[in-house]
Amino acid sequence: MQRDRLPAIRERVRFAWSTRRACGLFAVAAGIRIDRIIEDEAAGRVTPHDAIRMAAEAEAAALCFAPLALR
Repeated sequence: MQRDRLPAIRERVRFAWSTRRACGLFAVAAGIRIDRIIEDEAAGRVTPHDAIRMAAEAEAAALCFAPLALR
């Protein structure tokens, strides 16, 4: 099994938002969180293993919330 990469996780969250699979509010917040995780990993403030775990958690949280009705 191939290990997830941070940009792939971020793109899945963006795709979930763009296809209305997830609430936009939560998906945007998760995307911002994943961007910060990517920056922290690049700066050495978080290990690659922890970065993948935290990004996957953000993705899972975003997917828990269905989108609100369109106005």
